[in-house]
Formats: sequence, C-alpha cells, structure tokens
Amino acid sequence: MNNDKITNKVIEWLQEDEDTNISDLNSETDTESEHSNHDTESEQSGNSDSDNTHTPASNNLLYTPCYVGKDGTKWLMHKPQTTKTARQNIITKLPGVKGAAKNSKTILDCWKIFFPDNIIIYIVECTNQQLNLIRSNYTRGERDCPPTNFEEILAFFGLLYLAGVKKAQHLNTDELWSTDGTAPEFFSATMSKRRFHTLVQAIRFDDRNSRLERKKTDNLAPIRYIFDQFLKSCIESYTISEYATIDEMLEAFRGRCKFRQYIANKPAKYGIKIYALVDARTFYTSNMEIYAGKQPPGPFQKDNSAACVVKRLIEPIDKSGRNITMDNYFTSVPLANELYANHRLTIVGTLRKNKREIPPEFTNIKSRPLQSTMFAYGQHTNNSLLCSYVPKKNKNVLMLSTMHRDDYIDPDSGDLKKPEVITFYNLTKGGVDVVDRLKTEYSVTRISNRWPFTIFCSLLNIGAINSQIIYKTNTNDIFTRRQFLTDLCKILTKPHLLKRATIPSLGLSIRQKIQNITGFQAAPKENTPQGKPRCTYCPIRKNRFTQHQCSICSKPICKEHTASTN
Repeated sequence: MNNDKITNKVIEWLQEDEDTNISDLNSETDTESEHSNHDTESEQSGNSDSDNTHTPASNNLLYTPCYVGKDGTKWLMHKPQTTKTARQNIITKLPGVKGAAKNSKTILDCWKIFFPDNIIIYIVECTNQQLNLIRSNYTRGERDCPPTNFEEILAFFGLLYLAGVKKAQHLNTDELWSTDGTAPEFFSATMSKRRFHTLVQAIRFDDRNSRLERKKTDNLAPIRYIFDQFLKSCIESYTISEYATIDEMLEAFRGRCKFRQYIANKPAKYGIKIYALVDARTFYTSNMEIYAGKQPPGPFQKDNSAACVVKRLIEPIDKSGRNITMDNYFTSVPLANELYANHRLTIVGTLRKNKREIPPEFTNIKSRPLQSTMFAYGQHTNNSLLCSYVPKKNKNVLMLSTMHRDDYIDPDSGDLKKPEVITFYNLTKGGVDVVDRLKTEYSVTRISNRWPFTIFCSLLNIGAINSQIIYKTNTNDIFTRRQFLTDLCKILTKPHLLKRATIPSLGLSIRQKIQNITGFQAAPKENTPQGKPRCTYCPIRKNRFTQHQCSICSKPICKEHTASTN
C-alpha cells in the first residue's frame, strides 16, 4: 500500500486545514528497551551464518511436504482448504460510542467523559495540599499563594491547551504574558504569569499524606488513581473498529525517574514508555499501560514481557473478533496461536528472523530473486500464515498473520509484487504513530522535572483526541483539531474569567481584556461618599469621583473619559 493511500485515510477523517507531515506513517516504528539492541525493522538484512548450510526453498518444494523450524515447528507448503470466514474474525461488538457517552453532544461534555468533575475536585484537593506546603516561601503568604479552586484548575488546563494550539509548549512564558503588545491577551486575562508558574509547580494528582505508604507497592503511586480512572473512561465510552494497533509511545522526560527509558531510535531518546491499544481507523486510544520497571512485591507487580503486555492490553476487545497489528517486538508464534485459540483475536505482525519457529529456508535469501515471496501455513491449527518477502538486496521482510489464509499478491503494489499481508500491515500499523503525531502537533506538555506532571499532560493530549472522536461521532459536526482545541480552551476558561471579572481591585486593562473575550462586564462596587459615584473607567486606586454621567449608558464618568457628541 503506497503512502498516498495511508495519507488519505488519515486526512479523510481529520480534515485539517493545517499543513501536516504524514510521510513517516509508512515507516517502521522502532521500539527499544532501556540500553538494548532492540530493532523492529520489518526489512531485516543478511543471512545468519547457520543459514548458509541449508537447502534453498526451491529444492525443498520438490522433496518435502512441509517446512520445519529450528525448534521442530512444521509449516505446510500448500494452503489448506477454507470455505468460510474464520470465527475469530466475526465481529460481534459493533464499533462506535457506547454507554453514557452517547448523550454527550457538546465539546465540554465530551471532554468531561475523560476528566469528570470528581477527578477535577480530587486534583484541586491534592494541589491545595502542596500550596499549603509552599505558601511559606512567599513573602505575602495567603495573598501571593491562595488556595486553588475548581474553576481555576479548569482555566489552567484551558491555558495549557491554548499554549499547545499556539505551539508554545516550549516557549518561555515571558513571551506569553508580555506587555509589549506581542502576546495573546487571553493568557494575561485568565491569570497572572506568577500564578500560572505556581500552579505548574504545585499541581498534584494524589494524596501526599498516604503517598509514601502506597509507593512501597507501586512505582506509579503519584499518578495511579488519575491514570486508572482515565483508562476506565476510555474503555467504557467507545468500542473500536475491527482493526487495532498495539505499539508504544515515549513521553519525553529527562528528569529523575526510576523507570525512565532510553530508546535510541525515538526522537526524544529519553522518556516514559507507554504501551497503547489504538483504533487503526479512527485513532481512538482504548487502553494503555505505563512501563513502570520492576514493581515492588504486591498487587501491581506484573510480567513485563511483550506477550504479557499484549494480553493485558487486549482486555477491552477480548473475544470480539478484532485483528491486532503489531511490530516484531510483540509478535511471536506462541502469542499468535494463543490469541487465536483462547481470545478469538487474530494478529498481523512482523517477525524477527531469530525466532526458532521460522524454517531456515525463509531466512536464507541469498539465492532468491528480488520481489519474491515464500509462504507457509500452520500444520496443526491451519490458522497461521508465514510470509517471507525480499524487497531489495539482502533485505527480508518476515510476516506472521492469523488473519490471512492465502498467498494473494496485491495487484495495486505493481512491480513490487507485495503480498496482501504486507500491504494490510502497512495500512493498519500506524494507529499509535498517528496518535503520537497528533499529540506532538498541539502538545500541552511543559518542561518539568516531575514525571507525574509529564504523564498527566499526555492524558490531557489523548483525552482531547478521544473527546473529538466522540464529539464527531455523536454530532457529525466537522471540526479541525485546531478549532476544537481552541473552542475547548474558551469553554474551560470562561467560568474563571467571569469570576475574575467580579474582583473589585482588578486592573482596568485586565477587566477590558475579559470583556473583549467574554462580552461580560461586571458592575463595579460603588463607594459613594457624599452621594458621589466613582468613575466607571478609572482604576480603583485613583479613587476618582464624579457627578457626570454618560448620555448614552448613564454610567458615572469623569472629565478625562468624557467626549463631546457634537
């Protein structure tokens, strides 16, 4: 499948008006464990030394009925007879929005599916604990570091989204709150720069009083509750389509973290690894798991092997007839057979050439012509297709599929003569990659030395993507992602803006900015000594009273702000 087809699949749904670079959707996703030689390239080079002593595949076809792997696994040379669709690919759960999420018709309602009020209230309580702790660092205490509230935290999230829309996630905040006329007035109207910095520093996602006890059994204790609630909402709100992708994300982070990963082939190099199950059609993130290293003994201790990770990620789609596309870090013959037999799921994935189930004829490509393909079929269960394709000299693409059952060559591939299993893999492998690109394009992430904040920013990014998918499904409204995030920002910040506009001591310039954004103007408190009202447009500190009124709106106005209508 060429790049144009994959690009059209993405742009057809997104319909974005910005220039986007999707050229690397057709490139392989590289996945490495910390300081390892992990390589997930589908085009694997060369022949191993042991391969040179084996008979070429063309001779084997004449004398043997099957291929034999190094561990004794037997593969049929000729495809078995099949007359109907495998039960494993019969869809019983239709894709789309489900449960209470069907009633979400507004942008805010869709966003609150993933960040409901009880989660926001919990974050407010945890953040106030930290604000109480750091208040002594401020000269004026309660005045410079007051407790936060529900509306202010929503406004803080709104500013993070707006900074992402403006691609200012790594921009110095001095430029966002600049007073020389070059900064967007939205930031200074919502809150001061100092308050924004305070919230970035103080925001917390768990009860600090019980944190030490919880960390004895869980490395993810500072973010566990929020993360689990977010995943629960993702799983309960949407059923993904028949094609899913499992891959990993890497959230850039260079601070102190015991499970921080180094992956040389990722742009960020250092970060927190998150495994994800994503819809390959709509790019809805259905399930995730944070790699937390070796967990202490307890309920959160898990096997971090690739097969076990996959079996935990597929829980939302278990026995639903879906197909999962994976790279060679996750793909193995035993896992494919288990998912097929016990979970009613099929897989399509690349294989590493060192798997002992692979017959030597499939890895010895020295005598094979370019664009040639070899096929083999599982002998006992008749549910596996093994494929070896030579795209160019000394390159070998090994594929395993429990979805495909024949040796069909895709005619759309032209002279490349790619098997259908490879073109299918290229079409569906990019689910997680697209989510990563969407997250990066308008990221809310701020530079921070606290890994829980980095993970939460990732949840904000994914929550916005998922909420737009649900909003589009429920309403059929066509929104670019940029417009959706901008409207979400305005909705989240409006309650705090209206509340801030009622502060009597608020400066006139800030009050006017709020009026420009919301259209609301709070009536100032009047201190009327000797019956004289204060000028509406003068700052409170001037304490200027007047007997004159505007002839149009009848508001008190001083001579400085008076203009003749003649």
